[in-house]
Parts: sequence; C-alpha cells; structure tokens
Amino acid sequence: MKLLSIINRYYLISLLLFFILAGFLLFYAFSFYLNEENDEQLNAESIHLVKEIQHLDTLNTASPHLLNNVYIEKVSPGLRIKPVLFDSLLYDEVDKVMAPFRIIRFVAQTKKANYLITMNVAKLETDDIINSIFLSLILAFGLLCLLFYISNRYLNKKIWSPFLETITAIKTLNINDRDISLKFSATQIEEFSELNHSLQKMVEQIESDYLRMKEFSENAAHELQTPLSIIRSKLESLLQSKNLNNEDAQLINQALESTVRLSRLNQSLLLLTKIENRQYEQKQAVSFSMVFDNYLALYNEMILESGLHIQLNKHEDFVHHINPVLADLLISNLLSNAIRHNIQQGEVIINIEKDRFEIINTGEAPTCSTDLLFNRFKKGTNSPEHLGLGLALVKSIVETSGLQIAYSFKNGRHVIELWK
Repeated sequence: MKLLSIINRYYLISLLLFFILAGFLLFYAFSFYLNEENDEQLNAESIHLVKEIQHLDTLNTASPHLLNNVYIEKVSPGLRIKPVLFDSLLYDEVDKVMAPFRIIRFVAQTKKANYLITMNVAKLETDDIINSIFLSLILAFGLLCLLFYISNRYLNKKIWSPFLETITAIKTLNINDRDISLKFSATQIEEFSELNHSLQKMVEQIESDYLRMKEFSENAAHELQTPLSIIRSKLESLLQSKNLNNEDAQLINQALESTVRLSRLNQSLLLLTKIENRQYEQKQAVSFSMVFDNYLALYNEMILESGLHIQLNKHEDFVHHINPVLADLLISNLLSNAIRHNIQQGEVIINIEKDRFEIINTGEAPTCSTDLLFNRFKKGTNSPEHLGLGLALVKSIVETSGLQIAYSFKNGRHVIELWK
C-alpha cells in the first residue's frame, strides 16, 4: 500500500471519529440551546400572563384552557411555589401523537383567587435533531473524502513525482553496469533533494566497495590457484619417489588430497561470488532436456560404477531463459549429488515437464533439515570429501535465474523440484 493511501486512511479514520464525537457534542449543544430558547419564551410569556391576570377578579376554571398552551387550576390562597421548568410528553392534537414539550408551572394571583398555571411549548423532536445533524455530517464527510481523493491524485502527480522517479531509478539500478550513477530529476522539495543527494553518495560508495571486493576476490582466487597447483605438482612428484616408505607416502597422499580439496573450494567460492554478483547476465532460451542428456552421458561411467538405474521421463521440454553456463552448473551439481549421494544399485528418476522438473534419487536420510542444506558448508553427510557448497551454488543460480526450488526427503528418497 502506498504511503499517501496509508496517510489518507488514518486521516479518514480520524475524521470519522471526529465527526462521531462532533455529532454527539452538536446534539447536546443543540438540545441545550433549544431548551434555553424555550425557557426564555416560557418565562417571558409567564411574566406577561401574570401581569395580565393580576387585575382580574377571577378566572374561569370550568374551562381549564386559558389559551391553546395554557392550563389553569384554582388552588388554595396560601399556596406559593417557585416557577418550575421541566420536559414531558403530551398529546399533540395536530400530529395525533405523543410529542415532547417544555413546560413551566407557576402560581399566579388575581384580586380574589389563587391559580396554578401550566404553560407548554412544543420542542423540536430528538429524531429531527439527530437526522439533521447526521445528514449534515454525512454531507461534510463526503465532501472531505472527495477532497482527499482529488488532493491525493494531485499530490501523486505533482508533489510526489520526484520521489516516484527516484524509486524507479533505484529499481533499475544494476551493480554490474559500468556506470551505475543515478540521475535524479531536479526538485524544489528539500527533503527529496536531500534524499537524492544521499542516495547518490551511497551508490558511489557501493560502486567503489563492490569494485574493490570484486577485484580482491578475483585476484585472491587467481593468486591462490598458482601456489596450490605448485604444491599439488610437488606432492605428486614426491609420491613417485622410490625412496618413500608407506608412512611417508600416506602423509604425502593426505596432504595432496587436502590440496586438491582446497583448490576445489577456492574455485567454488569464486564461482559462487561471481553468480551472486550477477556476472552471468547474458541469457538465452535453454532446453533443459538437452542439458540433462549431455550430463547423463558425461556421468555414464559413474552411473555404471554405482550400478544405478536411470529413469528419464520427458513429458515435455522445460525451456527457460538462463545463462547457458549457469544452466550447465545447475544440472551438473544436481545430477552429481543424485549420483554421489546414492546407494549401490539405487535409482535416479528425472521427470521433465513444461513448467517444472524434478530429480528423485534413493539415498540415506540427511543428518539435518533439508532446508539447511542450501546454506554454505552445510552437508547432509559427514563425508570429508564433500565441500558443502554444491546446493549453495544451486540455490544461488536458482535465485538469479528467476526459478523456484524445493528439497524434501520422503519414503527413503531425496526429491528436488524446480519450477518457473
């Protein structure tokens, strides 16, 4: 969700809560104001009425209605009460329903009698007040929502356009480009200008660090290969010496195996670094059926030595845009693992479909969770011969090539599935 949408959502929720609270406050304010108006009207009419009747001898109590909203009742001469204001429901002759009224009750005197007089005035009904307030608030809220929508579109096009251009530039940034400098549009907004300046400096630092790291890793790998090759050559020459006893030969052989392993480790780490640095960006449509055929032919001797049964099921060719070198590395590592980590007289089943392929092989259960085997130097067996980088290379190739991978072990079989 976009930033402006989130901000507008909180604004609208806040405004909705504000309107609800304002509705309650307006209702009580209007009710209080109307009561004040009604009280002033009743007080004024009562004072006027008292002045009018105090010069009369008596009032006709046979008909208690002095006026339409005035009721009289004769009381004892000694009764004295202060004027009382209160609300009550009375029958409305016009609407033929019970309606709210504001009432004042007081005692007035003529020359010869004492009377209890009740005056009333119709109140504006609560439903009318609530409906009026509700409709007013709904109209105001709707107008504000429309205003937010219009302002949101304006802000997106006008104010936020430099920020959106910056985001687009960052998305298209490729660390492997020769010139990875970002070019931002000029903006008068200080925060966006500062952001662009900071990003430019950060990219320049990243480029510098990346080039130094890349140069160091390539130089280190290259320089290590030369002494490792010399050590390996010398150890092989020593093994051919006729003056060696069995104990010395074993020691030299162990040193030679360690040297070979170190050389393979160096090459694998360098390859892994190149893949993660996306130095294999050139892609083309690769037929994985052909890649499988090529590597099954290359590994034919290993397959025969282990007595493995190979079952290749080509339901449909799996074609994907990928760097050909990476496609070869991917299949060679997967097939190599399926063959080397198999059992004698085991089997390897390869199923190829249009959008996926899987490699199933028999073998011993891994010593750790299959999810962890994609980590560097994590091995499913305790064999010192394996570096623990094969599946790490596979995972790196998959991630840089737009593929998905899953690894599971069930019913005594290792299952690796890849799909688009």
